[in-house]
Amino acid sequence: MRRVALIALILASGCQKSDSNATADQKVAVGSGSKFKIEQVAPPFDLKNPPTDATKTASGLIYKKLTKNDAGTAPQKNDTVLINYTGWKQATGETFYTNKSRGQPMPLNLATTAPGFTEAMQLLKTGEKAVLWVPPTIGYKDDHKGTPETLVYEVEIVEIKPAPTVPPDVQSAPATAETTKGGTKLVVVRPGTGAAKAKPWDSVTYNYTAWDAAGRMFETTEMKKRPSKISPYRQSATLEDVLTSMTGGERVRVWTTGEKMATNGKPAPGVPTGPVCYEIELLTIEPGVEPPPAPPDVAKPPGDAQKTAKGVFYKVLSRGKGGEHPKPTDTVKVNYTGWSTDGRMFDSSVVKKEPAEFNLQGVVAGWTDGIPQMQVGDKFRFWIPEELAYKGVAGRPQGMLVFEIELLEIKPPKPVGDHPPPAPHHGAPPPMQHP
Repeated sequence: MRRVALIALILASGCQKSDSNATADQKVAVGSGSKFKIEQVAPPFDLKNPPTDATKTASGLIYKKLTKNDAGTAPQKNDTVLINYTGWKQATGETFYTNKSRGQPMPLNLATTAPGFTEAMQLLKTGEKAVLWVPPTIGYKDDHKGTPETLVYEVEIVEIKPAPTVPPDVQSAPATAETTKGGTKLVVVRPGTGAAKAKPWDSVTYNYTAWDAAGRMFETTEMKKRPSKISPYRQSATLEDVLTSMTGGERVRVWTTGEKMATNGKPAPGVPTGPVCYEIELLTIEPGVEPPPAPPDVAKPPGDAQKTAKGVFYKVLSRGKGGEHPKPTDTVKVNYTGWSTDGRMFDSSVVKKEPAEFNLQGVVAGWTDGIPQMQVGDKFRFWIPEELAYKGVAGRPQGMLVFEIELLEIKPPKPVGDHPPPAPHHGAPPPMQHP
């Protein structure tokens, strides 16, 4: 993992190393700071004056092949290449990185590296070695740090790990595409082997690869060989819609936008906005526990709902045996299910098959205010206004939230020095907890 991170830092971010990525034997102390101690390698050419027979491309890249292999294979723009390489700063001649003494080639994903390096690798074949002069205009990613400068590399392609093929219709859906219930364009690439479709509360395992409209791959589980496993309801509404339209073994191609694939409309770093194309293969479906259906009054509180002083609406669904009410300092155990006002479930302890336990001081204000209205055994429905929920918090459900909560147990505060156990995460932050 250290080697993968290091090459990504060097080639994708313009070769600006940070001390946090160096191993102990790569640093030597200098006063109160530190600097890298890198093996210095003599370059095969004058770094400032490329040979006259070197080739210059339209982008400004200059390259000179040292070894040719006409029988080799050239990588494509989304492939991962295993390379041996050394890099120098043109201005000073300093070697800023080399893997000559490591005895192992380094992996580089051409979809995520600097454009000059992606271009250069496609001009070489396996078994070929070349020297590259990469100007700063194409030698760095947009988020590089430090002063841009021309970098010179000696690179040998050892192996290519091909990326999934870019769909020929990656830019837009063909006229033959189907439309899902949620309005997403989709074509079946390979029919499924099962009959039952995934349900939102099932646990599904799936692979996917995603491209922007230009065919640049920006996400894939297939090359990493690490399928995603999660319940569809925990994904974006668009991805939930697609997954629940599929059967086991089915592979589909989907056209949507980066915003719609994001959980709350804000794509994660590295995920583009605008048109995107996904291929999704549903591997397995494990039946889950069906949660309560969305309440008929999920859109807004009914006229007979009660209201706390802070503005949380609630309705008593059933009563327990009575007793004490929890205090804001208590820890409670509950079963719950939560929906947005359009009826889409976003979390449920019922699906997780495990009640949640948490301290009332560590949850959103609407829960801290509402749950003390309950007694053990009570089951309430709450409508929590966004001001008392997650208004403006990235990655959390927005707007008014609706919960059905059953209070199972009240636990008094623990003595000073003890810490209550955290609420279960199950791979994603519980929506009722503070971020």
